[in-house]
Amino acid sequence: MKPFNTLLFTLTFTLLFSACSSKKAQTKKYFRLTTTPLSVNTNLRPYTLVVKRPKALSILGSRPIVATQADDSLIQLSYNFWLESPKVLLQDRIKQWAENHWQAVSFLTPAVGTYRTLETRILAFEKKQNQAIATFEFFLYDANNQLVFNQQFTAIENISEDSYKAFAKAISLATESILLQFNSELGLN
Repeated sequence: MKPFNTLLFTLTFTLLFSACSSKKAQTKKYFRLTTTPLSVNTNLRPYTLVVKRPKALSILGSRPIVATQADDSLIQLSYNFWLESPKVLLQDRIKQWAENHWQAVSFLTPAVGTYRTLETRILAFEKKQNQAIATFEFFLYDANNQLVFNQQFTAIENISEDSYKAFAKAISLATESILLQFNSELGLN
């Protein structure tokens, strides 16, 4: 019986020691899009803009941050996440931007009044080596569901350092750049 107790003690001690000496568990980190303050625009469009939830490929629309590998394949990172899915983050950011250009902004179609509907597709929202790449396609429809505007915009921002905080800042700048391009094309400057 004594050899069994010795073996059990040795095994327990070894397992306990190996568990305590292993690598520290990684902490999940969550990031959000940062925004820049907008100047107040007094020349507002006299109708409501309905901002629909953007659409995205499943890998680009989920919460893990996406990176492009050397072979151009996409991977989801295990411990770096967006606070919400990029679809929600982008819808909120577009709403903030639109409030500076339209009389009213809503996520729901109004029952009365003149309105336009903005739909967005996220085509890229990822980290590729030391760059943040964002590509969005915008579809603007009138109240009769007729396409008024359709264009794709891309922005690439360099990441200042090798961290996901720097990536989140760079992808935010890329998003802002796309909204400025969209402003210009719609004549909202």
